[in-house]
Amino acid sequence: MKNTNKSKFAMRFFAGLLALIGLAYVYAYINSHTDFASWLGFSPYLYETDDIALQQKYSSQSANAIQWSQLLPPNEKQILQQYQQQQASTPTEFADNILLSLRASVDEEYSAAMNSINSVDTFDGKAVSIAGFIVPIDYAEDKSLSNIFIVPYYGACLHFPPPPPNQIIFAQLGKGFTEFELTQAYRLRGIMRRGLFEDPLGTSAYILDVVSIEPFADNPDDFRQH
Repeated sequence: MKNTNKSKFAMRFFAGLLALIGLAYVYAYINSHTDFASWLGFSPYLYETDDIALQQKYSSQSANAIQWSQLLPPNEKQILQQYQQQQASTPTEFADNILLSLRASVDEEYSAAMNSINSVDTFDGKAVSIAGFIVPIDYAEDKSLSNIFIVPYYGACLHFPPPPPNQIIFAQLGKGFTEFELTQAYRLRGIMRRGLFEDPLGTSAYILDVVSIEPFADNPDDFRQH
């Protein structure tokens, strides 16, 4: 009788373990497949536009997942790459970074690239998704975000000098996006277009008509060393 009870307990334990594994797999699948999640009635998004025309324009295209480096004109990307500082861990490496900074400070091409409003037309009018950090510009009456900058790394425009304008994206949101954190990265989906927007916090060379926003768990910046 004791052996029978032990066998039943073991079977129930393994059945419960398999059920937990299955639920974990379903949860992970739902969070990584937004269409499937929506079909089940789950929304992975913290924000979704109520602009039907924008939704239709976005869904009518195959969206490109783009990186920040793709927004730089090739010649400017090459100039900026020359002055990418590596993580320093020895006195020699620290000295090398200081010398690199000194060279950059007197390089007119580098200064021009750091202030460039030149953009690429590759994604103009196209459906895209891009991950970055959100910098609030102003708020709506309900305390939700209204106008924002999207930047490649945390602290840009707030704690550090802003990136080049062609590494900043401006977006105007509808009401409802209140659950956000400055230190949290987000993936934003929408229609990208070239356009200049200026604010005391910074200048952007791109505009994103945002369809949705969701949390992003990785490092958005594929270009700079952090």
